[in-house]
Amino acid sequence: MIVENFDFDANYQIALQRAEEMVRNGLHSRFNLSRQERVDKALLGCLGELAFEQVLKNGGYAYEVDREGFEDRNTDNFDFLIEDKKIDTKVAKKSTANPPNDNWTYGYPQEQNPVSKDFVVIGWVDFVNKQMGFYGWITGVEVSRYPVVTRNTFAGYAYLTPNHEFRWGALNKDFNLLFQRIFGA
Repeated sequence: MIVENFDFDANYQIALQRAEEMVRNGLHSRFNLSRQERVDKALLGCLGELAFEQVLKNGGYAYEVDREGFEDRNTDNFDFLIEDKKIDTKVAKKSTANPPNDNWTYGYPQEQNPVSKDFVVIGWVDFVNKQMGFYGWITGVEVSRYPVVTRNTFAGYAYLTPNHEFRWGALNKDFNLLFQRIFGA
């Protein structure tokens, strides 16, 4: 799903400002990354949050956002809180024009305690075409049941931290169902 009504350039600037502020205010670097690498990583997360926020606005959904600082914590508790449900968004750079297939794998950091999130929404950032999108969603409980690995089994790269890894095929691509589950409809 491509995010509708998403002004990529304007949101990029907002995300960059937030990422720089997060790093300046003590966002924990569990990967020993340089300051710029930390900003770049936070930028992706901020873009993902802004894109999902646009999805929520497009749907007319009420939500809360965790925007507390990182002065006394290493990570946020959630990205969005909707009807007492915690939603975490995870996005990565889109690196291929190929459509996803069931062999693609995604990692969710073990240390972020996936079971503490009700839903995890997986998406992509296309810097070339200036688009954001979401592949699908999965429950945090489901993520927690997947094995923890240190290397992506599809692409072969090493994860920066141990991750619960699941396949693209495990994602539910029906976002209407996600909102039905959130709102109990």
